[in-house]
Amino acid sequence: MKVALIGTGYIAGRHAAALTGLGAEVVGHVGRSGVEGAAARWGGRAYRDTAELVANEDVDAAWVCVPPGAHGGIELALIEGGIPFYAEKPIGVDVDVPRRIAAALRERGVMAGAGYYWRGVEVIGELRRMLAETPPVLVRAAWHGLVPPVPWWRVEAESGGQVVEQATHLVDLARFLLGEAEVVHAAARHVPLADHPDLDVAVVSAATLAFDSGPLGVFTATCVLHATVDAEVEFHCEGRKVTLTNKVLRREDADGTHETPIGRDPLVIADERFLAAVREQDPRLLVCDYADALRTQELCCRVRDAATG
Repeated sequence: MKVALIGTGYIAGRHAAALTGLGAEVVGHVGRSGVEGAAARWGGRAYRDTAELVANEDVDAAWVCVPPGAHGGIELALIEGGIPFYAEKPIGVDVDVPRRIAAALRERGVMAGAGYYWRGVEVIGELRRMLAETPPVLVRAAWHGLVPPVPWWRVEAESGGQVVEQATHLVDLARFLLGEAEVVHAAARHVPLADHPDLDVAVVSAATLAFDSGPLGVFTATCVLHATVDAEVEFHCEGRKVTLTNKVLRREDADGTHETPIGRDPLVIADERFLAAVREQDPRLLVCDYADALRTQELCCRVRDAATG
């Protein structure tokens, strides 16, 4: 299968490695910098513009791996060319651009997925089974880490802020397992950081969500630490706590603590399933389709706006 990558940063490199490992042929790269190096490493030709790529390459599927504020024209050019695409999360900094993209996808009938790959971990079936046995009453999720080393992340107009850009993985997983939620309360604080004088995103935020299926959720995020020390969702059930991190599924109950590794890299699994969905023309194979990613985006934006507004 012939694929293209839009973007040349860290996450684009991870997808390029995954896709070539899965047997896909990279035929093109689009980027403002580093695009020649990406083409030399992964194969394909270098382009500065998505429309130019669409006009010159036979592409079966594209991966959109750009900062949140860069989404919009890229996806619309791919839709115009009838090219299925996988958009890395978050799919925007707000809801206006993603809603326009979603409308264009419906109108043109183009398949699109999004990078909420926590849904695709190999232990997700076991997690669902445990939550069905003992339904949660409380969800507690935390993304506690550092300011990433890319300039755009520090500017809310370009990244959307930490809830939209990072903690969105946790919000999405909770939505995926528990259904829709409303924002009960949210708060955020902007505190100056000596190492990042240009930072304008909130450095700490907390939100309480009420899920339609019953549980309450407490979601916290901060970027003041030295590293990402917490990236996890806890499900508090009668007599049991179940936690999913980016490494393990952990069960704690009267019998003790049991941990199961999450298995294969979920990003690779998501790429594998997107390739299969395009090959089979079956969107049911996607880890997350664009329409559902939009609902997560809308919820994250409601949290951010309630916290800062």
